[in-house]
Order: sequence, then C-alpha cells, then structure tokens
Amino acid sequence: MPTSLRSSIFWPLECKDSGFIFGWANTNNNINHFSTAGGGGSITVAGVTAIPFTESEFESSRLSLSKHLEQIQNRNQYGHTVYDLAGLGTLRLLGKCTFGETGRVGGLREPVLDLDLDGFGENEYDIVFYHRHQANSLRFYSLDALRLDVDASNHTKQPSKDSNGITQKVVDQLNIAGVISAAVHQSSFPSSGRPLHTSITRISDLLINTFSVFLLIFSRPIQTICNTPIIMSALSLKDVSLSVQQMDVRTEQVSVLARQMADLRARSGTSGKNNVGRVEVYSIKYTSFFNTVWLILNDITIGYAFGNFLCENHIVLARLARGVVEETLISLPQTALRWLDSWPAGLKLNTELSRFYSGTFVDLVDVWEGVLRHFVFPHLSNTIYIFGFISSYGALIGGLGGMTMSIALLYDMFVVFTLHIYVCYAITGFVYERVLWGMGSLWRLFRGKRINVLRNRTDSWEYDIDQLLFGTILFTLLAFLFPTVLAYYALFALLRLSTILIQASLEMLLAFMNHFPLFVLVLRVKDAWRLPAGVYFDFVGVENQPVTLGRIFFQYTRLWTRLASHYNPLRLLKSVLWGRFLVPIPRHEIRYDKIGIGVGEEKNGGGGMREGEGGREKGRL
Repeated sequence: MPTSLRSSIFWPLECKDSGFIFGWANTNNNINHFSTAGGGGSITVAGVTAIPFTESEFESSRLSLSKHLEQIQNRNQYGHTVYDLAGLGTLRLLGKCTFGETGRVGGLREPVLDLDLDGFGENEYDIVFYHRHQANSLRFYSLDALRLDVDASNHTKQPSKDSNGITQKVVDQLNIAGVISAAVHQSSFPSSGRPLHTSITRISDLLINTFSVFLLIFSRPIQTICNTPIIMSALSLKDVSLSVQQMDVRTEQVSVLARQMADLRARSGTSGKNNVGRVEVYSIKYTSFFNTVWLILNDITIGYAFGNFLCENHIVLARLARGVVEETLISLPQTALRWLDSWPAGLKLNTELSRFYSGTFVDLVDVWEGVLRHFVFPHLSNTIYIFGFISSYGALIGGLGGMTMSIALLYDMFVVFTLHIYVCYAITGFVYERVLWGMGSLWRLFRGKRINVLRNRTDSWEYDIDQLLFGTILFTLLAFLFPTVLAYYALFALLRLSTILIQASLEMLLAFMNHFPLFVLVLRVKDAWRLPAGVYFDFVGVENQPVTLGRIFFQYTRLWTRLASHYNPLRLLKSVLWGRFLVPIPRHEIRYDKIGIGVGEEKNGGGGMREGEGGREKGRL
C-alpha cells in the first residue's frame, strides 16, 4: 500500500495495559466508516480503560463507557467545565487493544488494536507515541513557535490539509487527552483543574481582587501625571525626564499585572468560550504574568543593594561627583575654549570672531558653574541619599523603586550637569548650519542656478552684475569666517557626542533591564516543554522542539537594531559635517514594551510530520 494512504495512530506512552480505547477518529467521511480514499486519516487515542474479565459484564461496560464519553462530550455546552472541546471532533469509543511480549521497538510495547472502524485494515497504520501531559503541568504541543513578541506580524502558516499528518486539530486533541482520560476514570467530569472553593480560597480571592483594584486605582493617577503636557510645549513630562518615564513604565507594568492576574484567576470560572481554560492559552498567560513579576522583583532586589550602597556612601560619592563635574564639565571646556582662541597648532582663526566665541562660551560655562556651586553642589550628598532611598524602598510605593529608577535618576542628574554643553552646542550648531546654508546658496549664485521651490528642483538663472558682486563679497566673508565657526562647532559637537554616548549607555542599560526575559529563560532551561516551538520527528519518535534563545532575546535584537541604526558612526559623522542637530535616540523607541506571549506561525516553522520508510513507524511525541 502507498505510504500516502497509511493512517496515523497517536498513542499515549502512559497507556501500557489492555482494555477499551477511546479518543477521536479524524476521518474523511462519517464517524462509522474509516475510509482510506484520498488519505488514511488519523486517530488520537486519549486513554485506555480496563476490560471486565467476565463475558456478561463486557457489553454492559462497553455501553457504560460509550454513554460516559457522550456525557463528557456534551458537558461542555452546559458550562460545567472550562475545557473547550469544540472543534475537536466526536469523543467516542474506538475499540480495544491488547499488549503482548512481542512487538517491542526501542523499548516501547506495540499495542495490538481491534478498532470498531469500518475500512480500517490490520496493516494500514503507523503508530506515533506521544506524551500525554496533564493540565496542571502547563506543558503542551504546538505546531508553531511560541510567539513571545506581540508586535510580530500575524502572517500565519496554515496547517497541512493532509488527513494523515499532524494538523492543529490533532495537536489540540493531544493537549487535552490527559484531561479527558482523567475525566473518564472519575465518576464525573471535573468542573476545573482546582479543588472546590473553601472559605479560605474565597478569602484569598477577595484579597487578590482587592489588591488588583488597588493597583489599578494607584497606577492611573501616576500615568495621568506622567503624560501631563508641559505648558507652551507639545511634550509631556515623561518626554523630558527619564525618571518620569520610568515611573510611567512601572505603573504600566503594574496595570498589566492586575489585568493578567484577573485572567489567570478566570481559569477557575465556568465559561470556556474565551478559551481561558485551554492549557495552551493559560500557559501563555501564566508565562507572561510571571515574566513581568520576576522582572520587577529582580529590579527591586538589585535596586535594594545599590540603594543601600548609595545611602551608606552618599558623602564620599557627592565629593567624588563634584570633583569630576568641576574638572571634566567645567574646567575642560573652558581650557579648550582658551586654547582655540590662542592660534592652536599654528591655525590662525579670525581674531575678533574667535574672541567673541571664546568669551561668550567661557562666560556661559562660568554662569552654569555658579548655578551648580550655589544650588546643586550643597545639596548633592542629600540628593544621592534620596536616590538611594528611592532605589531601596521605593518598591513600597507601588514598586516605583529598583535599579531601573536609580539609573533613570542618575541619567537626569547627568543631563542637569551637562546642560551648559547642550546650550553651547545648540548655538554653535545653529550658526554652523546657517553658514553652510549661506555658502551653498552663494555657490549656486556663482553657477547661475537657483532653487525652484514650487517644482522642488534647481533651475538655471541669469543674475545681475550687482547681485553677483554682492554675492562675491558675502561668499568671501563667509569663507574667511568659516574655519573659526567650524573649529568651535567641532569642539562642542565632540563634547555633545561624548555626553550622548554616556546617555546612550545608561538608556541601553535601562532598556535591557526593562526587557530581560528572566522567567522565560529559566523555563527554557528548566522545562522546555512549556515553551514549544513546534514538533519534530526523530528516527524513532517525535520530541518537543523548545523555543530558541534568539526568540527569548527578541527584544534585545530589536533594541540593538534601533540603537545601531541611530548611533551609526557614519550617520553621526555625516550629521556633524552637515551641521545637523545631534540628539539621542527617542526614548519611545527603546522604552519598556509589554511582554505579551502568544502562539504564532512562522514561514519556516517546525510543524508537520515526516514519514518514515517501510513497515510500521514508531515515534515518540
């Protein structure tokens, strides 16, 4: 018989005794005829029950089991279970099986089947062994990789249409087989995977619901404050302060936790229409929830240690920070300005313009030094102590502390210390850009060209002699002043680039801490069955293919792509040469993004079934 017409029987490894077998027959026609035309179909065995020894009890047990399976099939529509059986086919008695001493392949005992399916021949099937997971293990099969990225494209690959392959319907049957088997061996179908509610559980439900409401009530005012627009500006508070943005991120995490907590508690509800109780969906929500929890707890733990370090050494750190600021951010720019005004390396700049530049910026740095000396440095030690206190004990206020908040506060402090460099860079950059623009316009005048703004092109044009003469004078003036403008612009562009590199390092560290997949990484090492990325067939069976490390660190890949694109050395050099304004990467591009988890499809994902060669192929799923 051609291999394409052979059927596949998915047999649980836990079933090693003879008895009645029950499950699903995925046939092409009605449930009583197992046709091999156009493909042999597949059978999913959910479990096995014992066969009575006496002949008189055989038929009664058979009828009782069939009736019980029918009750389980119909129980879902009355809302008595959270397990959704819709779309899985008809649960039915398939026949009986026996085990002998022969037929062992790779240590697996091969069942001898006697199926109540018309058209099912003795040698027309291959047996594929699979692990029958229990619902509380949160292990499940998936044809596709677990989609950790909620922003990934939803281009899904449809499962194979071949009836003798592993389709999504078969995978759903494999995932729920353990629940069905447990229900058959009990007197009644369980209403949920958890014990009945007692007074203690009701109190815990009340406390959890109250806590969730408190988190939502607490987070909304803070988010409103963080998104408050600044007067006379289109920016909000979180756009100008990284600390405020981190508060917004943490409150958003808390809000997500409150909603996810409600979804997890809903598994004990009675409605299965939203698939809350499906082990696949619940496992995804569970992983997403605890990944966020571990992220926050890890942040708070590291922040507590770092905060204590700041509190215990705030005086020494304040003295050290003051010395670094005065030496690096105050004295160094002033020294460089005076050096440029004294013909450095034989470069003769325009004396008057250089003296104006040097005097203006030296005075500006002196003014900012006075501000720091009178208003910031006297309170620097107390400020560092407050930073440490917030890092250590801010978790008591809605989890707003932690290492991420310390990084954000240090970032804002660094911005304050380098504000004078930003102002000087903005002034020199504006002048440099205007000079370049003016020289470009005058160069077009010499070539007899002008820009047609209506058609967005450069047209030929004849200028008067007065215009050419005036343009020559202006071009000569700008040409002589350009080296001086370029020298001072290069100085502050270099200083600005240095500050941006430090800011980028802090932002990258903050972004990595807000996105680190700690819980998912632990699951990947500890129990890869809970992070499936499809199934694959080995020589003797099918094993779970866990999600790859690249998928776990997908946010790092995205962050690195954005950061590398923005801080590309060639792009920065081009911006400096053309006088474009240098700014750090927009924070919304690397801010915390809710880590949602879902099952997605991949173009080359690992689903499907590869057939073996000859005979009955044995496999383990």
